[in-house]
Amino acid sequence: MPPDDPALVERDADLAALVAALARPPALVVVEGEPGAGKTRLVREALADRALAGRQRLAGHAGPAPASCPLAPVIEALAAARPPPAVALGALTGVLRPLLPDLAAALPPEPPPLEDPQLARHRLVRAVAELLAGLGPALLVLDDLRRADEGTVELLRMIEARPPPELSVVITCRSAAELPVPGLGPGAVRVRPSPLSPAGAGRLAGSVLGEPGTAVPRALAVLLHERSGGVPSVVCEDAELLRRRGLLRPVDGEWTLASAEPAALGSPALETHAPDALAVVPPAAGAEIVERARGLGAVGVAALEAAAVLAGAAEPELVARVAGMDAERACAALGDAARRGLLRDHGPDAATVRFRHELARLAVYQAIPGYRRRRLHAVAARELLRTRRGALAVPAAEHHKRAGDVRAWVESAEAVAELAAADGAFEAAHACLREVLQSDAVAADRRAGLAVKLGWAAAGGVDRSGTTASLLGAVRERGSGSAAQRAELLLLHAWSSVESAVPRRETESVVAGLRAALGDFTGRPDLRAIALAVLALPDRPPGRDLPARTADLSEARAALAETADPMAHAVVQITTARLLLTLGSPAAGHAIAALPARGDRPEVNRQLIRGLLDLAEAAVHLGQHARGLELAERGRRLAAEVRSRTYERSLLAVTLRARWTTGDLGAEEQAGLADGEPPVRGTLHPPYHLHPRLLAARIAAGQGRLDAARRTFRAVAEDACRDGELALAADAAAEFNRVALTGAHRRDGHELAVQVLNELARGRLWIWAAPLLPFAPVDLVRAVLPRYRGALAGRDAPLARAALGFAEARAHERHGDPGRAAAGYRRARHWYAALPDPRMAAHAGAAEVRAQIAAGQAPDAEVLRQAWSTFTGLGAVWDANRLKQLMRAAGLPVPHRRGRPGYGNELSPREREVVGLAASGHTNRDIAADLCLSDRTVKFHLANAMRKLEVSSRRQLRDVLEDAPRDGARRDEVRRDDVRRDHVCRCASCGRRLNPS
Repeated sequence: MPPDDPALVERDADLAALVAALARPPALVVVEGEPGAGKTRLVREALADRALAGRQRLAGHAGPAPASCPLAPVIEALAAARPPPAVALGALTGVLRPLLPDLAAALPPEPPPLEDPQLARHRLVRAVAELLAGLGPALLVLDDLRRADEGTVELLRMIEARPPPELSVVITCRSAAELPVPGLGPGAVRVRPSPLSPAGAGRLAGSVLGEPGTAVPRALAVLLHERSGGVPSVVCEDAELLRRRGLLRPVDGEWTLASAEPAALGSPALETHAPDALAVVPPAAGAEIVERARGLGAVGVAALEAAAVLAGAAEPELVARVAGMDAERACAALGDAARRGLLRDHGPDAATVRFRHELARLAVYQAIPGYRRRRLHAVAARELLRTRRGALAVPAAEHHKRAGDVRAWVESAEAVAELAAADGAFEAAHACLREVLQSDAVAADRRAGLAVKLGWAAAGGVDRSGTTASLLGAVRERGSGSAAQRAELLLLHAWSSVESAVPRRETESVVAGLRAALGDFTGRPDLRAIALAVLALPDRPPGRDLPARTADLSEARAALAETADPMAHAVVQITTARLLLTLGSPAAGHAIAALPARGDRPEVNRQLIRGLLDLAEAAVHLGQHARGLELAERGRRLAAEVRSRTYERSLLAVTLRARWTTGDLGAEEQAGLADGEPPVRGTLHPPYHLHPRLLAARIAAGQGRLDAARRTFRAVAEDACRDGELALAADAAAEFNRVALTGAHRRDGHELAVQVLNELARGRLWIWAAPLLPFAPVDLVRAVLPRYRGALAGRDAPLARAALGFAEARAHERHGDPGRAAAGYRRARHWYAALPDPRMAAHAGAAEVRAQIAAGQAPDAEVLRQAWSTFTGLGAVWDANRLKQLMRAAGLPVPHRRGRPGYGNELSPREREVVGLAASGHTNRDIAADLCLSDRTVKFHLANAMRKLEVSSRRQLRDVLEDAPRDGARRDEVRRDDVRRDHVCRCASCGRRLNPS
């Protein structure tokens, strides 16, 4: 294989089928697939297989050839043939002497020419067939046979009718239907390589980008797959182009898209055009697409151009109107394009069409002359607005912009935003209005009105970046609009600020302004109620204590008596339930039950879904995991009913956190955390963007990757504290302290704990300190215990009660009373187990046994065994290993994780399988899919194998396998002793040199 060949990804089954067929001559195999699918590479890999050794390889390409060159691809293949063995060739083969001069000595004399061209061609075909039969074992490859001449077609029919016994023929083509030999090969073996999966596209891109140790993250793999459609050659060319343009860069061990979020392509909000930075097309792939498009004729090209301009899932009737033709002609042209592999059916009823992949659309789009492209955009905008359907009308504003009509762009943006909001597509409405307000194209007298609409489109946390808050603040500073508009803008500015990543000082300033301006809402009780509810949010805005929030909420509920507005009622009801649940009030259940199941307006449903999401998170913070899961499920059901995906990933993040906390092994596998990746990708609203990071760091800590875990714990704690997300901040700070092993780490943990506890004290939200109490420095815990204990009186907060028991036991232990400490830890263990939180129950159990030993009591061996079983069963290997010393002190045998009896230090058969795949570049998830195992089982086998081979990385594992003995030994029977002498490691700790491979 050439050194610059990329990896052969997801082709094992196709390669095995091809080799198996060719190894049983006579054989006829048709390898079909779209251009770039890897047909030629697959055939080349098959020909190099040892199962086909000892056979002549003859290859010809069926490119365009003049009529005077019959059998061109076959003659090209035979030109490289070795002279046939000592067998008598018929006199007929002499006609090949002028065509195959290198074989002339082995051919009989040339017979006299024939005057009839058809007879001459038939004689030539018979001669070639006889020569192929006389060559002995041979493999004939005819590439791209759709362009074959009549002589080649006749030869194939002859070979099919009377196949030479030692000849195997491989034909490659786009589709068997395109073969110029109708009905060829009814008994032929057909191999059709499928498009790569997103994971396969990522692995292939990683091999092309060629940075060892730099991974292609899942989101980037999905992007490359969407752009390429999983066509291997397009994936390779696209990845290389993006890297050359500086759009792909290695950052912290991952390839990162430098100028745009992966989700930007094909955004569900606009679904119009890729960001300009991503509108790059690999030259070879683009040229091939344009060539195929031109083969459609003028009508087909016009329909294809209209579809490229429309960009999203286009209905044929809409394509017809934009292209200026009747629907029947457009449908025929689109059908022809689909048959040529340029388009594909889309949607549940296949009533719409999309391009085969995004790069195909971009290639066609960029080939349209500029003047015609602008005209098509203008027509598209007009036709989309005429539909009056929110989902279709949304891109109209972008089309006006690309047509160069700024005035129409501004006007259509407002109309499109109204249609989208009425349809529940608030992200699309927000995007249209935000882009217009960011430009200078809006007249001063219209800015305030557009800003108000932008604020309502963002209400509920659509924009976490703070851009909306900045735009609303800028419009307010200009003082444009009426007094009523300015008051409404102030409310929306404050709401957007507390829901997004706006600096704390700015948020406190605008919130104080809203508090001072409540009198401006006297004539608008609905806005006054919403403003008071914003001020009463339990975790935002920062800097306001609990009594102030409670007082504001009481005023908000009183204001509802003066308005029937459903939005105001929904916001206040949700805020009431959130505040009560956050405080652990027993009345929270009644407030949650009082929430409407569904609203009659899209904006009300959005608030209900967001409210259920926030309530689910609050329940998880309190340790009410069953309630949290029920609320998240309720939010998902409502979102599915109203077809809203805004909070889909955030709801998943909370659900996975609750499931993982309760010891659900399936949560980690569903989240894709086998390799420590963040579990949820895509749009996550504050504070839910922190949940995946925190969960991934917890997994990393359990696996013993402490440096990475500590960095993430600290970053999450600081980000959450800055944004006022104090429950999450306490969680992350607690985890940091749990894995703080050195003096420097403990000092950092102390500082983090002090920062979080000070914020909790300022807001009087002691109930959220529960995660900190078991692991924060004991001096801090003792200082806050009285206030914490008082805050729990009458509260329904099971996690806080368990944490209190743990903290009191720690205080007893510090005071030198291990007996009382052991009893306290025992109570805490039972409380944690009841939540359930098996990991914390195991920590409490370990502390209980430690206190029992210190008190001179008989250690409870069963508690310690249960803790060990919990940690190992949940994959917390580091935590389990820390129990070993305690188990020795308790006089218990220390468990160990070694290979099964009978294998010793040699790899088991399953370990050999896993090691082989891991060394070839497969991820744990890929290996799990290939071997039908869970990710956790793969991780277990890989860890055992790496321990036996005394390596600590996949790179070293690959070195071990490459250096293993090959003469007389099976490659999968590798042992560490086989390679100890020659192995050279990249790590300085083992004392060996660096392996040059």
